Amino acid sequence: VILAAHDAASKFGFGSTGSPLMSGYTSVHQELEFAMADFLGYPRVVLFSSGYLANLGVAQALLKREDWFIQDRLNHASLIDAAQITGAELKRYPHLNNQKAEDLLKADINRFKLWATEGVFSMDGDSHDLFIAALSAHTYNAMLWVDDCHGVGVMGDKGRGVLDTMTLSQAEVPILSGTFGKAFGTAGAYVAGSDDLIETLIQKSRTYKYNTALPVPVVAATLKALEIIQTEPWRREKILELIHLFKQGCEQYGLSDLAKFTNSAIQPIMLKTEAAALEKSAYLKQCGIITTAIRPPTVPKNQCRLRITLNSELESEDIDVLIQCLIGNY
Repeated sequence: VILAAHDAASKFGFGSTGSPLMSGYTSVHQELEFAMADFLGYPRVVLFSSGYLANLGVAQALLKREDWFIQDRLNHASLIDAAQITGAELKRYPHLNNQKAEDLLKADINRFKLWATEGVFSMDGDSHDLFIAALSAHTYNAMLWVDDCHGVGVMGDKGRGVLDTMTLSQAEVPILSGTFGKAFGTAGAYVAGSDDLIETLIQKSRTYKYNTALPVPVVAATLKALEIIQTEPWRREKILELIHLFKQGCEQYGLSDLAKFTNSAIQPIMLKTEAAALEKSAYLKQCGIITTAIRPPTVPKNQCRLRITLNSELESEDIDVLIQCLIGNY
């Protein structure tokens, strides 16, 4: 990945010179868009400079003031901010509560509704039942948008994320977005959808038209990262093994009441108070383990936690050390 970025920098320079519609779009950008579309199983993909800008751009291009933007209460701040800049009416439902979401879909049936949820929630590691969500969206003529930053590249047999694990496609989820800053290890973001959707974003998204394009070295590095994701499934298999070992260790040493077990690489340890989270995070750092203490406003009051994130570079011995540190026995 580093070598790919180096080679591209030597050939193209490091800066991208302008916005995609001016001078910032190259054949390398196009190659990544085509490769991501093929990988995800969508007709077309467009690149954005960051996940935040992608989410703002999608909402701004699709929503008008009289529309409804339906969201999970724990959606990322970028999706909340996206509702604010569009002027659309933000309607939020309790976390993962499909019935409450469906109640919103039923109301005012003639109003356009964009429904956004995360594939894997960044601070909880859990997921909506997207099969049920897709059925609800189809029934009540809403457009479903899944932001799968923490799923694509890590989850599913082919690494296509949460949709891969639930055997879903563009037919059920018309808009799929994500970032390259997580499993890909680079930077930037993408939105996948139909030809019409992507062309609409290119023409109407201000965060696409008026923002500097991704530097070519970053795009080239992402292409190489995508190749690794597709050709080295052992990385995903290893993460599944580490998740199992983590859960097993927590159960063995009495941490089950604190652990919020998930099927993703994100495994929260609930410590409630800020003091407890900060103290445990500092202790783990002394042990050589980096785990951020998550506090309000990122999470609700009295839901402070450690956010354990597992990756394929870890070994079973690392999980053993982590468990011993969590119980204060290291």
